[in-house]
Amino acid sequence: VQQHIKPISSKAILQDDVLVRYLYEPGELEGGNTRRATDPIWSVTIHSISHVIQRPNQPALYYLVDGPKRSFVREELQVVPIP
Repeated sequence: VQQHIKPISSKAILQDDVLVRYLYEPGELEGGNTRRATDPIWSVTIHSISHVIQRPNQPALYYLVDGPKRSFVREELQVVPIP
């Protein structure tokens, strides 16, 4: 079986001047391991990107300024438009 690996475009990488919200892990806001329908999905706080780690054939990992001490992939970040 031949695998097709889609190349990672440098345009897909978020820059450090972008403001983002991050996706909460289940129970992160309220504690516990479950998510209620009324829990927010995205962080209520807005963060900037501290740094990005990019390895060949791997998704970029983002770390946030004043955010959780864990990494995020692009799909776990929501870009906040600057007015």
